[in-house]
Amino acid sequence: MCLDVLIALLPLLLFSAVRYGMRPAVLVLAGMLTAAACETACCLMMKRVPTVTDGSALVTGGIVGMLVPPMAPYWLPVVGAAFAILVVKMPMGGSGRNLFNPAAAGAAVLTLCFSGTMFRYPDPGQNIPLPLTGSLAQVITESSPTAQMMSGGETLYSPIMLFLGDFPGPVGATAIAVLAACALYLFTRRSASPLITLSYLAACAGMATLFPRVTGTGNSVLLELCSGYLLFAGVFLLNDPVTAPRHWLGRLFYGLLAGVLVMLLRYYGRFEEGACFAVLLMNAFSPVIDRMSWYLLHFHRIRKGARSG
Repeated sequence: MCLDVLIALLPLLLFSAVRYGMRPAVLVLAGMLTAAACETACCLMMKRVPTVTDGSALVTGGIVGMLVPPMAPYWLPVVGAAFAILVVKMPMGGSGRNLFNPAAAGAAVLTLCFSGTMFRYPDPGQNIPLPLTGSLAQVITESSPTAQMMSGGETLYSPIMLFLGDFPGPVGATAIAVLAACALYLFTRRSASPLITLSYLAACAGMATLFPRVTGTGNSVLLELCSGYLLFAGVFLLNDPVTAPRHWLGRLFYGLLAGVLVMLLRYYGRFEEGACFAVLLMNAFSPVIDRMSWYLLHFHRIRKGARSG
């Protein structure tokens, strides 16, 4: 499963590297190496067999790197990946035992502590590779669609521009057409649940329809779903097999509630994107959702059996 996720992340990284040069690749690699090194060090300190070979640490570091902007300093994914492993994953027992999605927690702490850096994006229309070293002061920046909607302004992005990723955003979250293909790949490999992702997107689309922040219902839905890392979170963060519900009905409720929560955080939150916080909150309620779903179906079967009897 971890290998499938890494394979799905690769085309997103290639897309960003073609647009911005090798700097996004270095950012993602820094997150992956940091996560692997931290997990190995923790296993050695706890006198356990290193679990880095299962690939989960590489996935965590890779996702953290995908959520930072292309012009982020190299220490940013390092801090996020280290927090994810050292604070969220390993103290809970390591692989398969974490209560919260480590990558979402890493993105959350970066958002809280370095929001000015996390939401500073280069203008994709410049078509100039970002420098690997030296100052980035000369790089032209542009507000993301989520920031423009948050400020109450109208956006000028066409559907083609959105699908082709021609707008500012995180390293791995702007290639919408590629993201959709990655989601399909993970669904066919059963490494992600379509129940979670599709119910999540349906809830987000419903909220965008009922409470649009831009003119036009279709434009509102398209901008909300494509901007920020809303779609990326629905594919890669919510489908973490450790923290997501296992029951099919629980997965449906999980995705619906996550979508509503993501949109509420967009409308009333402090930051332009709060999907990482929504994922963490849903992780906390995942066991309850799973248990309630099982009880509901079990109770329904009992009532159905009693009526037929």
